[in-house]
Amino acid sequence: MFSPITVGLVLILLVSEIGRLGQFKWSTVAMATGIFIWFVADILFLINDFFLPTPGAITEFVEDLYLFPDAFFAICISVYMISKLIDSRIEIAFLLSNSLCFAISLFVVILRFHIYAAGVESRNPHWKELIFFFVSFFIMMMCFELVMHLEPRQILRGPFCTTIGIFGYAVLDIEYDFLRSIGLDAENDITNLLYVLCMILMGVGTTFQIINKYDYKFKRRDFSKEATTKRFVFIVLMIAFDIVLVATEFLTQTLGTYIIITLLSYLITNYVLHAQFLSEELLKNQQEQNTILEERIQEKTKDLESANERLNVISITDMLTGLLNRRSATEFLEKKHKECDEEKSKFAVFCTDLNHFKPVNDTYGHEMGDRVLKEIGSRLNSLPAEYTSFRMGGDEFLVVLSGITEQTDLKNAADSLRELFNTPIILDKYIFNLSASIGIAVYPDDSDDWTQLLNYGDNAMYEVKKSGNKDDYKFFDARMVQALARKQLIRMAVEHADVSRDFFLHYQPQVETESGDIIGVEVFPRLMGELEIVSPTELIPIAEECGLLPSLGIWIVRQSFKTISEFNSKYNTELALTINLSTQQLIDAEFIEELERSREEFDIKIEKIILDISTDFMMGSTNSSRDTLEAFHNYGFRLSLNDFGGTSINLKYLMNCGINYIKLSRDLIQKIDIDDGVRILVESIVGFAKAMNITVAAVGVETGRQCQTLSEMGITKMQGYLISKPLKQDEFEKLLAKGKITW
Repeated sequence: MFSPITVGLVLILLVSEIGRLGQFKWSTVAMATGIFIWFVADILFLINDFFLPTPGAITEFVEDLYLFPDAFFAICISVYMISKLIDSRIEIAFLLSNSLCFAISLFVVILRFHIYAAGVESRNPHWKELIFFFVSFFIMMMCFELVMHLEPRQILRGPFCTTIGIFGYAVLDIEYDFLRSIGLDAENDITNLLYVLCMILMGVGTTFQIINKYDYKFKRRDFSKEATTKRFVFIVLMIAFDIVLVATEFLTQTLGTYIIITLLSYLITNYVLHAQFLSEELLKNQQEQNTILEERIQEKTKDLESANERLNVISITDMLTGLLNRRSATEFLEKKHKECDEEKSKFAVFCTDLNHFKPVNDTYGHEMGDRVLKEIGSRLNSLPAEYTSFRMGGDEFLVVLSGITEQTDLKNAADSLRELFNTPIILDKYIFNLSASIGIAVYPDDSDDWTQLLNYGDNAMYEVKKSGNKDDYKFFDARMVQALARKQLIRMAVEHADVSRDFFLHYQPQVETESGDIIGVEVFPRLMGELEIVSPTELIPIAEECGLLPSLGIWIVRQSFKTISEFNSKYNTELALTINLSTQQLIDAEFIEELERSREEFDIKIEKIILDISTDFMMGSTNSSRDTLEAFHNYGFRLSLNDFGGTSINLKYLMNCGINYIKLSRDLIQKIDIDDGVRILVESIVGFAKAMNITVAAVGVETGRQCQTLSEMGITKMQGYLISKPLKQDEFEKLLAKGKITW
C-alpha cells in the first residue's frame, strides 16, 4: 500500500509541474511515464495478490512491467543531457560514445561476473533481461556523465538529486534483472522501499530545478591534445585488462572481442571528435577574430562618422570664436531668403568691422588678440535666438536678424550691437576699448538678391569707415547704389584690363616754395578711356581685390623710373620720385626685387626714391610689415608717411620705422589758416619732425593763404592744386621745361 500511494503522489507532483519545465518538459514527461508504469505495476500487483480468485494469475506480466520504467528513465536522462548540450554537437557525440562504450564494456564484464559467481555458466540469460541489463548500465553511465558535467557548487542542487534517484534505480534494476535472468524471485520489501525512495528523489530534484529555473550551466569536456592522450592511455589499459580477462578465461574470446571492438570504436571516435574540436575551435577563433574585426570596423566606422561630424562642424564653424564661418553665412543666407520669400517676411544683415583691433595685436601680441576675438564671439553667441552671428574673417563679423516687423526693430538691434562692441573687454589686468563700424541692409526692401544685399551691407559699413565717426552704424540707401554701381563698373574694367595697354601715369609736381623749383614728382596710375577720371584712391583698392596689383605695381615702377630717368637726363635734374605702396606690395618679394632692379637699370639714386605709406596702414600694420619698412630704410630708400594727423597720430612709428618724410593731412591743411588749434598742432608736428630730422611736406595745398601760412611755419616742400594738378607725361614735361612754377 505504501509503494503505490507514495509513487502516485510523486507522479502527481511531476505532472502538475510539467507546464513550468520549459525546454526540459519532455525529459520530465519520460520520467513521469516511467513512474506511471511503476504505479500501474504496483496497482496490478495489489489486485493480483488480494482481489483475484487465483493468486499469481498475472504475476509474469506484472514482473515484466516492472522492467519498463528503466527504459523511460534512460530516455529521460538522455533527453535531459542532450537538451543541456544542444549547442555543441561534439559534446553530444562524445556523451553518447562514452555512455554506450562503457555501458557495453561494463555490461559484458559484470554480466559474465554475475553468471560465473552464481554458478550457472551454462545458462544463457533471457533476451528481455539482457536488454534491460544493458539499459541499466547505460543509465548509470549517463548519470556518471551528468555528474561529470556539474560544477562542484552545483552538487547539492536539483540535477544531482534527480541523478542520484535515477542512478540508484538503475543499480537496483541490475539486481532485479539478474535475479530474473537466473530464474529467482526478485521480490524484496527492502529493495521495493529503496525503489520508492529513488523515485521520491527524482520528484524532489525536479522540483528543486523548477524553483531554481534550471539556472546552471554544464562544464564543457576537454578535447585538447593532452586530454585526448589521457583517454588513449586509459583505453589501452582497458584493452590490456580485457586481454588479461580473456587469457584467464574469465571472458570468452567472443565477449573479449566485443569489448575490444567497442573500445577501439571509442578510441577512433575520440580522435575524430578531437579533430572536429580543433576544426570548430579554429572556426570559432576565426569567427571571434571576424567578430573582433567587425567590431573594430564598426568602431572605425563610428570614429570616421564622428570625425566627419567634427569635420562638418569645423567646416562651418570658426574655431577661434565658436561662431559660424563665411561658408556657413553663404548657406544660411541662401536658405533664409527662400524662407522669407515663402513667408513674406524680412531679415536684415549687419556687416560689422572692428575698430582699434589691430593695435591690440601689435602691442599685446596675437594671443591676446585671439582672446579679444573669443570674447567678441562669446558675446555674439549669447544674443537672442533671432540673431545669427558669423565671423567673416579677421575682425569682420556678420549678424543676421530675423523676424523684423517694425523699423524700430532695426534701430534697437543696431543700438544693441553697438553697445555690445563698445562694452570694454577686461582680460587679466588689461582693459580694451573697441568699437565697430556697422552697415545695415534689409531683405527684401534694399534687395531681393541676398548676395547683393550683403554687398549693400558692406557698402554701408565702408561709408561708416570713411566718415569721421567710425563708431557708428548706417543703413543702406539709394545713394549708395550709385557708388556701388560705379565700383562694379571700375571692377569690370580692371578685371579685363591689360596693364601695359590700358593704364597710364599722371605726374604731380612737388616744389620748393621759396624758389619755385620742381624738386620731385608723385606718380598716380589711371585707366585709359572714359574711366580716366577714376582717382587712384578708388582704383588701387579695386586692383588689389582683383589680383591685378602685383603686375600693376611692377609696371608703375618700370614706367615711372624710365620716365624720370629720361627727364633727369634731358633737363639735367635729379627729381625725387614718390611711389605709393600698398600693404600687399610690402610683402611681395617680386615687387621689391623689381624695385631694386629698375633702380639700377635706369640709374636713379636710391635716396631719390620715396616710398609713400598711409598713416592708417602704419597704425594697423603688423610687426613684420613695419620690419619690412625698416629694412627699406636701412637699404637706402626714403620713406614717407602720408595723411599724417588726419585720423590718428602715433609718434612712436616715426622713431621705430625710419620715416624720412611726413605729409600733413589735407584736413589739417584746409583748416591751417582758419583754426588756431590746427595751427598749434601743425607747429608741434613741425617742431618734433625737425628734432627727429624728418622733412615735413604739405599735400593738397589749394590756396595762396594756406601756402603762406605753411611757409611761415617752415614747411617749404608742397604739393597740391595751387601748384599743379596731376598731369599726363607730356603736360608734365612742358611744365618741367619751364624750370620753375609760379602761382
